[in-house]
Amino acid sequence: MFAGDGCLPISHNGEGFRIYPIRFYNTNKKYVELFSNLFYELFGIRGKIRGRERKNKQILWEFEKYSVKLYKIINNDFEIHCGKKALKVGIPSFILEGNDELKKHFFFGLLITDGGIRKKNSIIFHVSSEKLIYDLKRLIKDLWVFDKQVVRYVQKGKYVSYQLTLKKEESSIVLSHMPRSHNPVLRRLSLSKK
Repeated sequence: MFAGDGCLPISHNGEGFRIYPIRFYNTNKKYVELFSNLFYELFGIRGKIRGRERKNKQILWEFEKYSVKLYKIINNDFEIHCGKKALKVGIPSFILEGNDELKKHFFFGLLITDGGIRKKNSIIFHVSSEKLIYDLKRLIKDLWVFDKQVVRYVQKGKYVSYQLTLKKEESSIVLSHMPRSHNPVLRRLSLSKK
């Protein structure tokens, strides 16, 4: 989830000293609450959740926690870039080299942040990181033997993005392997895309 909608901003306080915010954003409050609960299960520390009103847009929900120690763990051990990560993010090496359960949980987290289930039950991922999409292609091939093509898009003549799609039959197989503890989230995700 953090690889999809999380960030480690490079920030300073009013006196110029570095601060270490860990943030996760989503317009779906349930996903932010899920992230918050998983964060607590992993680190034993609670963050704050708040909503930000935006003109003519959905409320943007934000999880936030300040911690030098956890910031450095996420940056170094979890291999998440600090600063603007959208173009640099990939799947951490310990996940790509890990067991199938770890890979499935990562896939699920990315699905509910940077992916989606379409009306005809195909799964689509659309991201700006070339590394992330090709890491995802590898993960899907490792887990389900689907060798998917990546489509490259250029929007407005300068914004490059990448898309990977799983067909309905492939999606059905993939979704049947998702963590059972999160099935209510999968049902909400599926309903929200209809």
